Amino acid sequence: MGGWSRSAVLELYRALLRAGRHLQYTDRNYYRRAVAREFRRCQALTVTEDKEDALKRGQFFLSSRLGGLM
Repeated sequence: MGGWSRSAVLELYRALLRAGRHLQYTDRNYYRRAVAREFRRCQALTVTEDKEDALKRGQFFLSSRLGGLM
């Protein structure tokens, strides 16, 4: 992804929810609520650099197999 954009954020959100379907050792409902809570928290960010950092953190979390949850 090139940087922060609405489509990039939505794509990451959907990818995290899809990846959460395969969790075995974590409550899936808790995971979904945690993802939604984090995205709501980041929704209030106004500085573009902060938005890009949050997007990179989410991408890293997804690429590292959900931080070791899977």
